Amino acid sequence: MRLVGLLIGVAVLAAGTAQARLSVKERGEAELAKELKGYAPGKTADCISIMQVTGQRVIDGTAIVFQSLGGKLYVNRPDGAEFLRDDNILVMKPVGSQHCRLDIVQQIDRATHMHSGAVSLNDFTVYNKVR
Repeated sequence: MRLVGLLIGVAVLAAGTAQARLSVKERGEAELAKELKGYAPGKTADCISIMQVTGQRVIDGTAIVFQSLGGKLYVNRPDGAEFLRDDNILVMKPVGSQHCRLDIVQQIDRATHMHSGAVSLNDFTVYNKVR
């Protein structure tokens, strides 16, 4: 009986070690693919209306996903994405009523409230729900 418990423990440890070997970018790409399951990519856009955004999610080291009215997702893979962390607070200072390509997004560490980096937005890829 102890042998079975030991084997299960070794299997769990091995699975955790394999996941830890993935880079932040590889884990982020896998998480983004999971987030976009059931969606089809569409056109790209330079800007998105802030009034249409209902939420946003940071994918570590990869992208910012904006949810919008109508169920669309807008994915932005900013320059400097390798510095994105989902536990940071994003500070976006749009000019006007849109988030646009080249806007600078600052990140604030949630624990220390210190500046922890910045990224520059790129084009937004629109993803529509597949029916």
